[in-house]
Amino acid sequence: MEGTTEPILVVIGNPIAGNPMQFAIERSLRALELDWRVLSFDVTPENVWAAINGFAVTGIVGVHIARDLSASAEGWNAKLKGESRGTVDCLWRDDQDEFLGEDQSLRWLEAQIEKFSEGRQIWIGEEEASLQLNRQAFEVIPDPTSDLSQTLSEASVIILNTGPEDEIEWDVDDWPEDQGETLVVDLGIPSSVSSDLRELGYLFIGEDEFQI
Repeated sequence: MEGTTEPILVVIGNPIAGNPMQFAIERSLRALELDWRVLSFDVTPENVWAAINGFAVTGIVGVHIARDLSASAEGWNAKLKGESRGTVDCLWRDDQDEFLGEDQSLRWLEAQIEKFSEGRQIWIGEEEASLQLNRQAFEVIPDPTSDLSQTLSEASVIILNTGPEDEIEWDVDDWPEDQGETLVVDLGIPSSVSSDLRELGYLFIGEDEFQI
């Protein structure tokens, strides 16, 4: 950007209000003693391409894209690169000073799941999800209201994907207490259920963890 000397990072979302990513990035930059600036913008899905094109020509060094806009960003990336990577939540400059895109949240989540890969890996709910995880390693249980007591006690990774507004009567009474040995990933469940599971002691990854 004309008139600026320090590198600039951008965060986009819709809505952007309440997104903790700018705060998290700024803390990381301070810890690294980097004199960079971070700006946040509210961008609607239909305007993501125009926003990224604008960032590309104004010298922005990187863009973090909120989960709700990642599919729109991938459309921009696929058109530019001629290939699709599913979703994109991060753009950075390559050696030719052009934007490259990748789903860093997905890479991070895959790394967390790998740490718990020794036991049974369970996928509860719908198979379609915003994060394109490799579901071949998971046992898929479409109905979260079925008797899961034995399955849960043997699981090392549990993916929950039923949608936050789904009219499903969750009963967490069947869930055994955990000592932080089982990873639970929330890809879309009611907030009341996620709170109950955290209290039971599960190592929990939800929306807040994905954002930061």
